[in-house]
Amino acid sequence: MNSQSNLTQFLKDSESYKTIPIVETITVDTLSPIQIVEKLKQDIVYLLESKDESSSWSRYSFIGLHPFLTLHDDQNKYIARDAAGQKLMQKQELKELLDWMKEQYQIKTPDIDIPFTGGAVGYLSYDLIPTLTSVRPHRSASTIENAHICLPTMIAFDHETNHVHFIQYTQLTGHETEDEKIRAYKEKQKQLEQMIHKLHSKVDMKELILSGNMNEPPSFEHVTSTYEKAQFLKDVEKIKEYIRAGDIFQGVLSQRFDIPVSVSSFELYRVLRIVNPSPYMYFMKLKDRDLVGSSPERLIHAKNGHLEIHPIAGTRKRGTTREEDAELARELLEDEKEKAEHYMLVDLARNDVGRVAEYGSVSVPTFTKVVNFSHVMHIISIVTGKLKRDTHPVDALMSAFPAGTLTGAPKIRAMQLLNEMEPEPRETYGGCIAYIGFDGNIDSCITIRTMSVKNHTASIQAGAGIVADSVPENEWEETCNKAGALLKAIQLAEHIFSEKESVQDESPTISSC
Repeated sequence: MNSQSNLTQFLKDSESYKTIPIVETITVDTLSPIQIVEKLKQDIVYLLESKDESSSWSRYSFIGLHPFLTLHDDQNKYIARDAAGQKLMQKQELKELLDWMKEQYQIKTPDIDIPFTGGAVGYLSYDLIPTLTSVRPHRSASTIENAHICLPTMIAFDHETNHVHFIQYTQLTGHETEDEKIRAYKEKQKQLEQMIHKLHSKVDMKELILSGNMNEPPSFEHVTSTYEKAQFLKDVEKIKEYIRAGDIFQGVLSQRFDIPVSVSSFELYRVLRIVNPSPYMYFMKLKDRDLVGSSPERLIHAKNGHLEIHPIAGTRKRGTTREEDAELARELLEDEKEKAEHYMLVDLARNDVGRVAEYGSVSVPTFTKVVNFSHVMHIISIVTGKLKRDTHPVDALMSAFPAGTLTGAPKIRAMQLLNEMEPEPRETYGGCIAYIGFDGNIDSCITIRTMSVKNHTASIQAGAGIVADSVPENEWEETCNKAGALLKAIQLAEHIFSEKESVQDESPTISSC
């Protein structure tokens, strides 16, 4: 570590900025992001990863520690609070609060070539929609608030080079003497050294060994649903009636599965990342619950004015051989119902991008490609555009939110009908996980294939796109298939990590999935 040159740069940066990054890089051999989280688990807030060969994110894992600022909604306003919970600022919109943060903290982004160097990381709940649209809240009040957390410490793990970058943001008031700045720098430098020293310590971690056929279907024993099957099938028919009447073209009806768990959320994540590797994987510790997810679907990506959405619609269960996969993919692309659903949602994504994009810039460079995931395959397209000048990147996020692939079309009417039918508010399901970088760039995914873990219960929600010729029984089965990878991960984690009798013994069962 060249502390003297870093100090010289720090003092120079302090003339123009109040929040300055100190970057240290080490090279490792056997250390992994999972081991880092385990060794620093008392301070960890999130772990973001990707298993997507076409994405630069697959090269990196990002770990956030020590929150210093929380941005959350409260009665249709956004509030910033410090680490002690003290209210610092209130604004009407999230983008206004982010702009205040940028001005207040005068943050310098580090000169390091990685996709994300720090910012606000968090989630938007699906139940935020009444504040954005004319859709009334669900009849049962949601208990979750929307929050993004800003952290002064981030670790970026480069899997290609085995470099681990530690980024420590140091906050100044702008009124310090040079001696005070040096003391602040040395204090942060000491914290970095202590953190790196912790990584040399041994940790008692149970080795994760998965054997056998991980593609075997999960058991639905001890799993309960918020939806009675008979009512779900009736509601599919009801949505088809609204389609015939011309109210909507599609509605995405979902059910929530609950299963008791005895293992930790992080143990669930360790298994899920192997059982269901996806473009967006995350472990997040929130105020009242943990989120453990492996989402296949981007909501929107905004980088230097370039916008991108990946609509996913059209699903088949994976085959047991390559030949069966190929046959199922061919069948999927020839299925008129699945194609119609996908085309409709590509158009919806084009509209979402078009509202905030330069005229004539919207295009579809990838159209109807079948992509395999662990338990299912999907039809995926890519929609792109160029952000209008003087348009905030958060406006692009809000334009796409919530994703049409989770509501149906037209969005507003579909959401109104879903609120009337679904027995519980969706909360995190169908919302998004997002980072909003200090540099203004955004990446986000739709909160699907996600467990919300609270009070020793994991909740998994999955939906099916209902169109005019939907078969109710098939749509019920699709929700079960989509939940399958997560249920499989839970059951494997319980088998591997639990050292006590299962807490599931007295739970009822869904026998029809």
